[in-house]
Amino acid sequence: MTTISTKKTIKGGEFLLEESIYNGVFTPEEYSEEQLMFRSSMRDFLNKEIEPIKERFDSKEGTLLAPQLLEKMGELGFHGIGVPEIYGGLNCDIKTEMAFGEIASDSFAFSQSIGVHTGLGVYPVLLYGNDTQKEKYLNDIVTAKIKCSYCLTEPSAGSDANAGKSKAIYSNDKKHFILNGQKMWITNSGFADVFFVFCKIEDDKNLSCLIVHKEWGVKLGSEENKLGIHGSSTRQVFFENIKVPVENLLGERNKGFKIAMNALNAGRIKIGVANTAIGKRALKLGINYANEREQFGSKISEFGAIKEKICTMATRLYGLESSWNRVAHQIDESYDEMIEDGENQIEAKIKSVAEYAMECAIIKVYGSETESYVVDESLQIHGGMGFSAESEISVHYRNVRGNRIYEGTNEINRILIPTMLFRKGMKGELPLMEKTMALFNDLMSGVLSSSKQSDVPFETENNFLSVAKKATLLVAGIAVQQFQQNIKNEQEVLMHLSDMITPIYIFESALLRAQKHQAKSEIYKQMTTILMYETSEQLSNHSKEVIFASSKENQALPNFKSINRLFQLPFCNLKEMRRKVANHFIEKNQYQLI
Repeated sequence: MTTISTKKTIKGGEFLLEESIYNGVFTPEEYSEEQLMFRSSMRDFLNKEIEPIKERFDSKEGTLLAPQLLEKMGELGFHGIGVPEIYGGLNCDIKTEMAFGEIASDSFAFSQSIGVHTGLGVYPVLLYGNDTQKEKYLNDIVTAKIKCSYCLTEPSAGSDANAGKSKAIYSNDKKHFILNGQKMWITNSGFADVFFVFCKIEDDKNLSCLIVHKEWGVKLGSEENKLGIHGSSTRQVFFENIKVPVENLLGERNKGFKIAMNALNAGRIKIGVANTAIGKRALKLGINYANEREQFGSKISEFGAIKEKICTMATRLYGLESSWNRVAHQIDESYDEMIEDGENQIEAKIKSVAEYAMECAIIKVYGSETESYVVDESLQIHGGMGFSAESEISVHYRNVRGNRIYEGTNEINRILIPTMLFRKGMKGELPLMEKTMALFNDLMSGVLSSSKQSDVPFETENNFLSVAKKATLLVAGIAVQQFQQNIKNEQEVLMHLSDMITPIYIFESALLRAQKHQAKSEIYKQMTTILMYETSEQLSNHSKEVIFASSKENQALPNFKSINRLFQLPFCNLKEMRRKVANHFIEKNQYQLI
């Protein structure tokens, strides 16, 4: 039996080993007046500046509008939500950044410009710049007087970023780097003043990062013709004998990969935040259309097939926003603990996000796939009208596809999720092996059993969660026992393990939120129960794949049967429950819980 952690903060990945308490999570219902004010201010900005011209962001015209809009946001302080006041920021915590970021993400292709400028422009300098670099750049980046781009991907280096061929060598007087190379798929490149360029210096094996000014001779390709996000500037960037002052090395030589990866960790949770924003907008579009469209003498929102779609869309969005608000709070708690222990602010910011890299990857995968599902289903509700390029939902359909590719493809992130868990176990940061061995003994002795129906509120859900975590650890243990150190090469197995770990985290986040706010509305419990049954099905399917790939033929089926029984749930009329959930949102005409 796992125990309730008495520590202030559960470590990254530790949710799979520990029981969490609902009073320890943060939820959207608890946004402070300040957070709500930031959200309202950003919504006012979007209503004034973006909504009247939103169609222009479905074309390359949007790339011409973005610079001025970034400057307007800068004048309002929107790029510096999490930046210390000394550099022109508002010094808010991660929760506030994320709460604000959800609204900012509801801005069509312009959201890409915001995300790169703020997330990949501000934070590299804030976290890794020396005092001189911070003094020189930060205030102007926060105000968008300087606009930023982030140059990592190359034709031969996508997921394998360290394989890049861009290179810098010292000038004869050692006062400059001479930079040569090519980057592609670079957002904001068409109007950026400064580029953060990842390259290798001399014969280094690892990346470094240079701050490069456009005026020094940076050359650009033409705007890419993309499937979606047409209003976001995306070009190839060329560096031909660019002289970069040596003082423009960002951070330490050979440590650029660390800068890139930490930026990606933060970027992954921010993608989940953005996914929520567009998912809610798409759901609203679908419900609005269903409430207006009549067929066979009735509004189509009255049909069961449509109700099921609306319920599933809303339920997954509920799980998603519960998860990223939860982990944002955990990052803040970890940061506060580090500060109390004497860590400096910058290192605490870096380490607190890195601690939850696994959860950030979970949110990126689940968020981008939830967003794609919601947008696709909303378009389906629109029928032929949704297939028209003139419809707003078709714009979102084109735009969201990229989210499963950048910030690390979902395949890469799936592999990372269990890999990071195993790494923490091997380092002794989590008692992974000890827990798993004890569970094998419990399984053999018959101590572990599936959940039983209970009339006590949330007892069935909590029992299932506890058993599901244990069963997932057992499945992971079977895989590790079979492949041992070679598990890192078994990508199919790792991805199936990821698809067990991810729904557990999402379901637990939803459950904790429902318990915390059970008095507000029955809708919380209903959606949590639906997620539980979805999770049960996913765990059963993916555990079979892992066990069959990791067991000898005569052991595979017995192993699967003994573990699969743990995922079984009591009877529930899900059809009726889904109708109740759908009716709630149909009545609200949007995603609104209360």
